[in-house]
Amino acid sequence: MQWNKGLLIVALLVVSGCQTNKDAKEEIAKLNEELESAQSSMYDIPDVIDYDKAAKINAELGLSYLQQGQNARAKTKLLRAMKLAPDMPDVHYAYGYYLEHIGELVEAEKSYLLAIKHDPKNGKSYNNYGAFLCRMARYRESETQFMQALKDKDYARTGEVYENAGVCVMQIPDIAKAQTYFETALRHDPNRHYAMLELAIIKYRQNNILEAQNYYSTYTKLAAPTKRSLLLGVKLAEYTGNKDQAASLKLLLQAKFPDAKTKDLFISG
Repeated sequence: MQWNKGLLIVALLVVSGCQTNKDAKEEIAKLNEELESAQSSMYDIPDVIDYDKAAKINAELGLSYLQQGQNARAKTKLLRAMKLAPDMPDVHYAYGYYLEHIGELVEAEKSYLLAIKHDPKNGKSYNNYGAFLCRMARYRESETQFMQALKDKDYARTGEVYENAGVCVMQIPDIAKAQTYFETALRHDPNRHYAMLELAIIKYRQNNILEAQNYYSTYTKLAAPTKRSLLLGVKLAEYTGNKDQAASLKLLLQAKFPDAKTKDLFISG
């Protein structure tokens, strides 16, 4: 299975990939404690059984184990979650993500669709399904799902949805539409740093150096350097004649991303 490089689609229930191994293990330990507490309460108060809470914790544990590469344990937890709450959208999303991870793409899509079926007005499920379609290079279909997610006025992650839509249409490429989506994302959430970097690159490609510099400067205050951000930084420094900054960024780029090429700056995503 191929994943699109640079695609920063947020998987809402997944433990962040930038966590250290120690952090991930601590999270698993914490979730296990919560699960034990939830299961204990089932027996202490038989009339108040919180199956949904136990299912949610099992799903989160499953995804945490998946991040650790413990696929068998992940599957056990996810199947348990589905047994506890077969109608919970997040459970079907989590199992779909597991299936996608192991390459069972047809079955994964069925799980993403089941999440929507069990709550057809839930913007989160459409956002997750749109992200899956984008990773599968089905960009126009993914855009449709993101627009569907925006119909849920109770879904708070509007900026994220627009950023996701921008990421996907950039792959087509539809630069004009991507620019609109990224600008809208920042209006809803000024801290969407990926949208900010992509806008900086778009402005640079349009030879709008002042706006590119403004977006880039704000981006550097919000996020760690990436291959694309460092390449852009070098180009902007060279354009403005700042030789010292260009040299410094080149050294950092070579140290962190020795395979970086100028063309990487102009590849969508």
